[in-house]
Amino acid sequence: MFLTKTFLKKSAVLLLIMTILLLIVTACGSAAAPAPQAEQPAEAAQAEEPAEAKEVTLTFWTFVDAHADYYLAQMERFNAEHSDVKIKLEPTVLPYNEMHDKLLIAFQSGTGAPDLADVEIAKFGTFLRGDIQFHDLSSIVDKHRKDLVETRLAPYEIGGKPYGIDTHLGAFVIYYNKELLDKAGVDVDSIKTWDDYIEAGKLVKEKTGAWMTTVESTGRFTILGLMLQNGGGTYDKDGNFILDSPANAEALQLASDMVHVHEIATISPGGQHHDPSYYEFMNQGKSASVWMPQWYMIRFKEFMPDLKGKMVVRPMPAFKEGGFISTMGGGTGTTITKQIDPAKVDAAMQFLEFAKLTYDAQVQIWTVFGFDPFRLDVYDDPELKKPDDYFSNEPVMQNIKAMLDRLAPEYTGPRYPETMNILNEKVAFGLFDENKSPAELLSASAKEINAMQ
Repeated sequence: MFLTKTFLKKSAVLLLIMTILLLIVTACGSAAAPAPQAEQPAEAAQAEEPAEAKEVTLTFWTFVDAHADYYLAQMERFNAEHSDVKIKLEPTVLPYNEMHDKLLIAFQSGTGAPDLADVEIAKFGTFLRGDIQFHDLSSIVDKHRKDLVETRLAPYEIGGKPYGIDTHLGAFVIYYNKELLDKAGVDVDSIKTWDDYIEAGKLVKEKTGAWMTTVESTGRFTILGLMLQNGGGTYDKDGNFILDSPANAEALQLASDMVHVHEIATISPGGQHHDPSYYEFMNQGKSASVWMPQWYMIRFKEFMPDLKGKMVVRPMPAFKEGGFISTMGGGTGTTITKQIDPAKVDAAMQFLEFAKLTYDAQVQIWTVFGFDPFRLDVYDDPELKKPDDYFSNEPVMQNIKAMLDRLAPEYTGPRYPETMNILNEKVAFGLFDENKSPAELLSASAKEINAMQ
């Protein structure tokens, strides 16, 4: 094939055009090349590092080994969930009286107190005389108040401000030996009032020979539970001292009559429900029931193994239809002292809220301690719905949940500690051992307390 001249000319022109275009592109590419940039600082070149967590050391005093262990476990949970602050808790466990005395001395001297401290309810009033040395905990309590059993806050409040957060609810219940009641032909769920209880007690004693209940003559729980349930107690919501009130006298008369008139109750072996001789007495089936706070469940399991599967938990019978069917007993409030370094207060508040008031913490009050929580919504948690094989395979916490809308409050005041001592040492003994008049015992005790003011 021959190439024509025309074709050759066109090819030469095309080659020339392509060469020119190539030169233009090369020149443009050289012109568009970015100029070298200045070296960037290292901190701008790298992603910003997160701020290092602040470590806060908190000292803590308690009189219960299990409380120290609990807070250490809560510290681990808290630190795992918080990146901004890490708590280093330093607990000290001291004997009951020594710890409270040492704390009081620290407040009086103005130095030596821990950052956080457990204060048992019977001692709390000691620290309410003069200037209060605890921080107001309203800022953390108010965030959860709608979910809490309001009446449980009252023992640690002054002027509506909370200064301590309890470890449990401590609801009073009656522990019934259902096996004994069944033998006597008594339906435990038919007992609604104290009149019902007394009649049931007569049947139990007649049919089985067992006592219906026992009373403490050297302890306060038998009489204090009834006093509070009947709307009495030691102080009212306005801070008035009401030990010699008619409601208290009526409550004590009921207990006295069970022993001296109806003869369905006897004084507990050892004088109280924490004596080893009492545990053996109950183990042998010599008493059909006892009213004590929920935490007493632990005593049954530890010291009365023979009653496993025989016991049930029920509300206290009401003084009148529609009345209170429970109240609260015992307690330990955790506080933040005013001797804490002000720079640590926010972290201490945050930690105490996490360890005591949150949903998970309140569930663990049951799963770790075996105590009844005082946060309402946790009673719907699966952990609190599990049956308890010791207590006839019933879901005990659900029984307690049903009492919470008829729970009598307890209020404390400056002379609460001395009043508890008098109830323990004088009133209970005078009532049961000496068969003295309830009204006279209360009147004499109130005069003694008022003389201390």
